[in-house]
Amino acid sequence: MIRGKVRFHHLTLQGRLHSIQFLTHRFLVAFFFLATVFTCFSTVTTNARETATGNEELYVSKIFIPPGGFTTSIEGPACDISGNLYAVNYSKKGAIGKVTPDGQAGIFVQLPGTSVGNGIRFNSKDFMFIADYVNHNIFKVDMKTREITVFAHESAMSQPNDIAIGANDILYASDPDFNKATGKIWRIDTNGAVTLLDSLSGTTNGIEVGADEKTLYVNESNQRNVWTFDLSPEGKTSNKRLLIKFADSTLDGMRCDIAGNLYITRLENSAVTKVSPKGEILQEIKLIGKNPSNLDFGGPDGRTCYVTLANDGSIETFRVDLPGRSWQLYQNRNALMAQNDTAKPQSFVLAGNYPNPFNSSTVIEYTVRSESVIELSVFNMLGQRVAVLKSGPAQPGKYMMSWYAGNLPSGTYFVRLITGSASETRKVMLLK
Repeated sequence: MIRGKVRFHHLTLQGRLHSIQFLTHRFLVAFFFLATVFTCFSTVTTNARETATGNEELYVSKIFIPPGGFTTSIEGPACDISGNLYAVNYSKKGAIGKVTPDGQAGIFVQLPGTSVGNGIRFNSKDFMFIADYVNHNIFKVDMKTREITVFAHESAMSQPNDIAIGANDILYASDPDFNKATGKIWRIDTNGAVTLLDSLSGTTNGIEVGADEKTLYVNESNQRNVWTFDLSPEGKTSNKRLLIKFADSTLDGMRCDIAGNLYITRLENSAVTKVSPKGEILQEIKLIGKNPSNLDFGGPDGRTCYVTLANDGSIETFRVDLPGRSWQLYQNRNALMAQNDTAKPQSFVLAGNYPNPFNSSTVIEYTVRSESVIELSVFNMLGQRVAVLKSGPAQPGKYMMSWYAGNLPSGTYFVRLITGSASETRKVMLLK
């Protein structure tokens, strides 16, 4: 009896162990099944998110304008409010080239006499300013009439080379003397008066106002230094300090984004280096071509970086995470103009589109309140125009325009309505 009881108890324990093993097996199977489902769900969600953003790659350079149009002295560049890109020396020295968002290039203006341009900037009134390094001028160009006038002249300059501009329209010019390996920084006030700000022991080249409007950055190309100055509202500099010194590669033009990160072109490295306001290297963007000379930000959302290549006169683009400061200045100026113009109703309204997101086709609604010449266009994430829906005169009224995008890949697009110097942009999503 005792032995039988023990055997029965042993069988009972054995049965329980089998039950536990069976349940454990079932639990593990269920766990791995749920984990697999969750992973698949996460993958689908991630893929959907990538599709929703157009599966966008950041910091990957692509050719925008191939060699053959601009000379190897290409520089500048600068984008206007409509997304057109301007750079110096298109087809010949002294010619300022204009490149539309869809890549159509041609001569915009020819500088007078022996003048040759370098840095380009736009002020709050949409006038273009060009540094003439041969005859020591800063030219001012009326974008409507294309009239060129001398805005400032300083015979004590060696060049000037690159220029920067504050939100208050004060210009700053770098002025290298490559023969003496020294340089200067000049301020050009809104009335054209020129003031020497500082003399440096290196060849001053790239120059930029910080996103906070309280900082001026200047690099020395051959010495590979980037200096930081405190900048007063009146345009006075103080507290010079070293931001970063690179171990190699000549420095050239630089611009910053809305967070104050600097994008610096480095010639021999054939790269653009992203540097934080604290001097930390955040990213190095390798380019396809060689000898990048300068850059600017544009595109419908300000996150397309355009880089000029002095090796062959080409222009490359890559996408970044934040809009450029120069692009944001346009948005701020537009908002201020709209705020100050309360007595006059807005001449147009871009209401948006429906459906959004959409598959293949959508309807874009806009209103024109006064007789105007308008352009309704669509741009991709690279800032390239993919469709022109309306271009020409428009009478007052409410309009609905269909856009068929069946031949385009899924992703984010921008619908922009332009009239005169004003524009409005809406983001739309194509999902197939």
